[in-house]
Amino acid sequence: MQGNPPGSFWGTTTRICNGVSLRDYSYIMDQLESVEYGKVWKRLIFFPNSQLLMVSSPSFTHESILAVVRRNLDSMLSDIPVEDAVDCQVYANSYVKGPSVCFVPDLLVLMHSDNTTCLPRPLWLMECTFAQTDHGVMCKLRAYINDNPTLLVVGKILLKQATPYYSPGSDGSIAKELRSSGLLTPAEWRCRLGDINDITQVIVDGHTWFSLSSVEIHLWMRQPGDSKLDIDHQEGDGYAFGTLYPTVNLSDINKAFRCGLDLVKEVVVLELNQLADVEQATIHSMEDWTSPPCTLDQRMLLKALVRGAQATAYDRYHDWHSKLQSSPYGTTCHRSRTSRTHASHGPTGHA
Repeated sequence: MQGNPPGSFWGTTTRICNGVSLRDYSYIMDQLESVEYGKVWKRLIFFPNSQLLMVSSPSFTHESILAVVRRNLDSMLSDIPVEDAVDCQVYANSYVKGPSVCFVPDLLVLMHSDNTTCLPRPLWLMECTFAQTDHGVMCKLRAYINDNPTLLVVGKILLKQATPYYSPGSDGSIAKELRSSGLLTPAEWRCRLGDINDITQVIVDGHTWFSLSSVEIHLWMRQPGDSKLDIDHQEGDGYAFGTLYPTVNLSDINKAFRCGLDLVKEVVVLELNQLADVEQATIHSMEDWTSPPCTLDQRMLLKALVRGAQATAYDRYHDWHSKLQSSPYGTTCHRSRTSRTHASHGPTGHA
C-alpha cells in the first residue's frame, strides 16, 4: 500500500493511498471502530475497483456552507404531508457502501417507507470540495451514481482556492518571524481581520493562511427517459449552475431545487400507491402538495462562507503553531509587535 502526499491533483486536503485491497480496507475500518478514532473513518473514501483510498480533511469552510444547505433542504422536505407512511430525511454522516465506492456523503437524502421489503432509497446527493481541482469529487459522484442509478438529484459545491495553501514550515524568514511572536487567541485573530466580509485572502504576519477565488454550485437532475444521471453533461434542462463568490447568482440553482423537489414528490406518490394501508385521501394530499418556496438562504450562505474562511485560516495558523511548539525549535517569545493582517474583496451580485 503506497501513500502519496497531497497535491493539486486531488486538492491540498486529501491524501491518496494506492493498492488498497478490500481486505485492507475492511481491516482499517475494523481498527477505526474504537471511540478514539470514531471520527477518522468519516474521512475515508474507498474505490474498490481501482483499489484507491482517499483520506480527506474537511475544512471549516467546507462544513459551514454544507450546514446551511442541509438546513434549507431539510426545511423544504419536512413540509411533505405524508411523513407517517413515507419520510424523506437529510443525512450528513450516513455511511454508504457499494460495489464502486464506500464513503460518508456530505449530504444525502434517503426516502424511508413503511414498505418493509425495501431499503431506504437514496434520492439526493451533494458533495463539497475545497481545492484547486474537483477531479476527486467527480470520481466519487460518478461511482455513487453507478451504484445507485435511480438517484434523482446530484450536486457539488466547488470552492476554488486562489493559491494552494502551504504551511510556513519551520525554516525561512516568515517562519522565524512568526516564531518570534506568541500565539494569537481567536479573539485577537478576529480583531485583526479588518472587514470581516473580505475573504479573498487572509494574511497574518506576512503569510497567507487562506485564499479563495470562487465558489460554484452545480446541480444535475434526472430527466424523463434517462437510465441514470449524467454529470458530464453541463447544459440543458437537467443541469443548473450558480455562483456564491465573488459574485452571487443563485437564481438557476433555486429553480433547480424546485425541480428536484418535484422529482421527489413524484417518487413519494409512486411509493404511496404501492403501500397497502395508505388511504386514498393521503395519496391525494400528496398529489396536491406544492413544494414550499425553496430558495437557498443567500444571506446565511454568505455569512457561513465568511465564518468558515476565518475559522479555516485560524485553524491552520493554530495547527502550525502547535506543531512548532513540539519541534526542537518550538520556543516562542512574547509578542513584541503588532501582527499584520490583510483581507480583500467581498462577494457581490444577486440571488
